[in-house]
Amino acid sequence: MKKLSLILATVSMMVAAPALASGGGGGGGYSGGGGFGASQPRDPRAAAFSKGKRAFKKRITCKKCEYKGGFTDGKTARAVAARVKAGEFNLKDRQRQAVLYYMSERYSIVP
Repeated sequence: MKKLSLILATVSMMVAAPALASGGGGGGGYSGGGGFGASQPRDPRAAAFSKGKRAFKKRITCKKCEYKGGFTDGKTARAVAARVKAGEFNLKDRQRQAVLYYMSERYSIVP
């Protein structure tokens, strides 16, 4: 019987602990306002760069992809960009545009 009451007490403490730590209760909590929580408008170029980088890593330089080790020279980058334009990497149109933008910024090539 003593073990059962000890288990019940432990379980009730585990359930109550997150509620106590969350700040919920009568003593205040979120007061709103501020400026730190307001989201700033994101630069569309940064969003395109990020989207292109993700698609580039997923479709062109992944572990099982043809360029799994990546590349650093402009000649290879231009060749890959031409292949991206030709539709060889199974990218949707927006992904293709984003990858070309990413490559133009990253490797200083003209798409």
